[in-house]
Amino acid sequence: MSGDELDFAVRTAAEAGEILLGKRHGELVVSTKVSESDPVSDADRASEEHIVAAIRRCYPDDGVLGEEGTHVVGVSGRRWVIDPLDGTVNYLYGRDAFAVSIALEDADGVAVGVVHAPVRGDSYAARRGDGASRGEAPMGIARAASLAGCLLATGFSYESEKRVRQSQALASELGVMRDVRREGSAALDLASVASGTCDLYYEEYIRPWDIAAGSALVAEAGGAVVTWDSAPGYLGVAAGDAVRVRELLDLLGR
Repeated sequence: MSGDELDFAVRTAAEAGEILLGKRHGELVVSTKVSESDPVSDADRASEEHIVAAIRRCYPDDGVLGEEGTHVVGVSGRRWVIDPLDGTVNYLYGRDAFAVSIALEDADGVAVGVVHAPVRGDSYAARRGDGASRGEAPMGIARAASLAGCLLATGFSYESEKRVRQSQALASELGVMRDVRREGSAALDLASVASGTCDLYYEEYIRPWDIAAGSALVAEAGGAVVTWDSAPGYLGVAAGDAVRVRELLDLLGR
């Protein structure tokens, strides 16, 4: 894997971020997906269209999987997995915790991962075997001595019955953790673990495009990422220091 794919992903994520910023204060067309609390806007779609067009132009043989419906079957054995706007609710409310997420998968897993937060101006990037960075600065995960010293990032489903089950897990976590943060973007939660500004991330009922790029960041920053099937079409994920991840999964009975 050359550096071209990483450079491409960084550049394309930044371009998509500019599209999101440009649409942020205009009049958006908003609809919903799995529930009334799960919105999608024409900003999401414009960002995805830009990213997909760039991929098709530069890497026409690769497959593409996007949150807003793009599914291209490639012939190269590689696939780009994209979330054009992770944190749509934050975006619609004028909050800054949203990001563009672009990952490239091959036969060995995620080869490239980029998470770009346009308002904050943060770009997180990783390439397999080369480490992870925030801008020009290398990243490394935090290594708390125990779960009691861990700051945990988490999120919640847009489906009410799933939220109830997640709240039960959260009650167990709050009993032993230092504290819990809920940012509203899985990609940024994983970036915070990779950068050492959060110790652990745990969430159920997540989609592959939410975590593909962020998982690469954590792995290349020296952390562990564990996933499992939590429901049809959904994943569960835990990420952070390998020992603390194992302890967290034991605590939750996994």
